[in-house]
Amino acid sequence: MKLKSLFIAILCLIPTALSANWLPVGKADYNWGPFHVYTISLFTENGHYKENQTPVMLSFDFGKPVEGKNFAIILIKEMAALDVDPKQSESWLAQLQQTLPDLSPNDRLNYIALPDTGYFIVNDQVLEQQFDKAFNQAFIDIWLSGKTNFAALKNQLIGKEKSTATEIHHKEPPKVPMMEDDANPQIPPTYELQQERIPEI
Repeated sequence: MKLKSLFIAILCLIPTALSANWLPVGKADYNWGPFHVYTISLFTENGHYKENQTPVMLSFDFGKPVEGKNFAIILIKEMAALDVDPKQSESWLAQLQQTLPDLSPNDRLNYIALPDTGYFIVNDQVLEQQFDKAFNQAFIDIWLSGKTNFAALKNQLIGKEKSTATEIHHKEPPKVPMMEDDANPQIPPTYELQQERIPEI
């Protein structure tokens, strides 16, 4: 019965996400040394952001493999700078480590913060765990408060500085080598078609 109630609750969330007219506010690259870890993008319904605004969506396009459990630890450590209660942090860490899968290059992780709840989407899969209003604000504040180790990304995310983030493109299928029997190909075999990636919700 509990699982049925959870499933119904998630189904109620999906139309909210699909009906939202997500517009980009800004984006920024997070790099660790020479490695590009992810590009983070901020979306709202009007393309602008003000403090404590909902709904908002943060999207992470990964360029490096990241273990879900380690990502959860990083998030909770950054929340320490936001004066989150340690007992609450422990509870959220357990929830995050049970929820977040390992992430690979070209994976997209979305977090959608609604007025009273929030949830993750990995690529096209809505994850079951829901988070409360307090988690929403703490999660958003990791990047938008200016108080954490990600403070340097804030102005790009909220559109105050020009973004230097890498352009994100759809994952392309592997190239198939041209054979001699292939007559008059319309484009050279090395030609790459790229299409700008739009928010997947």
